[in-house]
Amino acid sequence: MNKWSQHVKFYIGGWFFAFTFFYIMRHIGNSQMVHFRFTFFEFLVVLPVVAFIFGSIFGFLHYFFEQYLKRKIPLWQLMLRLCIDQLLIIFLLTVIYFSVVSMMDMNTFSLRDFLKSPDSFVYYLYVFLVNSILSLLFEITGLLGRANFFKLITGKFYSPQEEYRIFMFVDMNSSTSIAEKLGHIKYSSFIKDCFFDLSVVRKYGAEVYQYVGDEAVLTWELSKMKSVTECIDAFWAFNDELVKKSVHYVNNYGIVPEFKAGMSIGMVTVVEIGAFKKEIAYHGNTLNTASRIVDLCHVYSEKLLMSKKLYDEIVKENSNYIYARVAETQLRGKQRTTEIYSINRTKPVLINEEQKLMDS
Repeated sequence: MNKWSQHVKFYIGGWFFAFTFFYIMRHIGNSQMVHFRFTFFEFLVVLPVVAFIFGSIFGFLHYFFEQYLKRKIPLWQLMLRLCIDQLLIIFLLTVIYFSVVSMMDMNTFSLRDFLKSPDSFVYYLYVFLVNSILSLLFEITGLLGRANFFKLITGKFYSPQEEYRIFMFVDMNSSTSIAEKLGHIKYSSFIKDCFFDLSVVRKYGAEVYQYVGDEAVLTWELSKMKSVTECIDAFWAFNDELVKKSVHYVNNYGIVPEFKAGMSIGMVTVVEIGAFKKEIAYHGNTLNTASRIVDLCHVYSEKLLMSKKLYDEIVKENSNYIYARVAETQLRGKQRTTEIYSINRTKPVLINEEQKLMDS
């Protein structure tokens, strides 16, 4: 799912409930509110249309601000500027509404009458508060993880449950030497930018389980994946994103970051933990295996390694990736040996200049 569509769908859903609540609280049985009064059946027709319009406009506005300003300014400034722009758009929508009503001669209540009415303040305040709450809620769900947020609310994992999942440990190469070169403050900014660009993995259904220093842990629930190879697609998409942003990294840090990753699949236990700070935690051998595998990337000079168990799942799809058995080794802390496979992309077909001319 594209980033902008996530914002828009979230806002459309939020505005659907917001308009429903406002109609129930303010309009039912109130004959004095003549400028936006609808019968119940008219409301059922208008509701999805208006929720779609408001959700699309404000959702895309939030996406624009988050995409192009979040890396540049603090969150409070982002929220303030977003709220100001939302107010301007609300006023513009009001002008458009009364212009259409006036042209169609649907209502004698003019824009000037509306702005003079005490009710106009209530409308503007409500729209402003709804947008502010939705913006804040979107940021909170991003902080906790979209899936984890709703799981915490519903209490789905109050008691331990089992899930069959893929885990990927994504670790930065040469992190110690980079930290020494940049210093801890600039290095923190460097890591922040890297993990901002990691958001590209959401397109491939990845959940960010946690960040640990210069390492990120991604996970997929197998039953919800469109394709098992989405986990591989996600890693290479992140790799390409860093290459695409190489000018930014060179100009600001003098370094283009590179990451390696280790993956495994298996049954894990998931449970809600914590009292003062709640979160969803995963436990099991699958995580331990993936964390040990990523440490072997520098040993075998590979960017992406996985366990044989995951390899067996992936090769069933006959993907275009190149797989190779690297080793059968005893991972740290393990009693049994584990087969390790590398994953690389299909080598591009080289076309000489003469062939290019013939093709053209």
